[in-house]
Amino acid sequence: DALMEQHHLQDEIEYIREQNDELRKNLNSLKGKEKGMTHRDIKNNFKDIRRLEDEIVTSLLDSAEVICATTIGAGHRILGDRKFPIVLIDEATQASEPSALVPITRGCRQLILVGDHKQLPPTVISEKAESGGLNQSLFERLNKCGIPAHMLTTQYRMHPVIREFPSARFYDNKLDDGCQSSDRPTPAGLLWPDWDNPLAFIPVDGVEQQDEEGSSRSNYAEAAKVLAIVQGLLEPGDLTTRDIGVITPYNGQVRVLADLFEQAGGRNQGDRYEGLEIKSVDGYQGREKEVIVFSTVRANDTGEVGFLSDRRRLNVALSRAKRGLIIIGNPTTLRHNKTWNSWLEWVEERNLFAWHLSQD
Repeated sequence: DALMEQHHLQDEIEYIREQNDELRKNLNSLKGKEKGMTHRDIKNNFKDIRRLEDEIVTSLLDSAEVICATTIGAGHRILGDRKFPIVLIDEATQASEPSALVPITRGCRQLILVGDHKQLPPTVISEKAESGGLNQSLFERLNKCGIPAHMLTTQYRMHPVIREFPSARFYDNKLDDGCQSSDRPTPAGLLWPDWDNPLAFIPVDGVEQQDEEGSSRSNYAEAAKVLAIVQGLLEPGDLTTRDIGVITPYNGQVRVLADLFEQAGGRNQGDRYEGLEIKSVDGYQGREKEVIVFSTVRANDTGEVGFLSDRRRLNVALSRAKRGLIIIGNPTTLRHNKTWNSWLEWVEERNLFAWHLSQD
């Protein structure tokens, strides 16, 4: 839009608009043939404006070395019949196969897919479509077909201790650190189990609740603990609300947390918690924060963990934090899942269980 506004043809468009404004002003005072001809002139002027705008778009697209669009947007009529011999799809593992085909059909000769098939797949609302395979990305299909991928092994986000488990469990210990512990100083405001390793699991013996529709869950005890943790992290002034991300696998818990922080001071402009983001894990893929507080929600006698059983969702949750990762949950329930049990055993080995924070 900014480039269109700066285009030299905008002067001509503005001149025609002024002409049309003048013609419309005089329209009521005209009669008969003269009024009809004025209507014709106004209509022709609008056509000229559309033609000039199309010329601006065409000239901008023709002069651009790179066109950025969503996968579906690559099929927009504004691009006409343009061909793109080189196509790069970022976050390719979150694009469904049909959507990935849209830019490819524009004359693609070289295709670069950038993504991580060890994290969340495309979001598919229909369970029938998902069971039919629509949640598999083109990236994942090609990987399964044996087409070699080039893995970027150096990570620059996480404190080394936060990187340790995801690297071992999900990436065959292939991740290297592009940052040192000194680059990711431990945040003040929490009595970490090990100050040199800013990761903590806080056991909370809460009770999960199912919403009326039965489609989501929440846990008020965990939500209250999240509020207390965030308040503590903000108190020393080392972090701002924009440095902290609160994530959870359930939208029901997102709503409970949002209500709780609203009651505690609000998150709107000028409020106490302005800038604090509370989102689902799925909504946080590709994002990062200085500190992540993760409420796992599930707490039941049967050991059902639902969404949490997805290794890819856990991978996303564990890899969003730069300086500190705090996970709140019921260890008895979580241990029923193989991957979570493995993570909890690693936490125990590292002495990162924060039992001292359970009852605060």
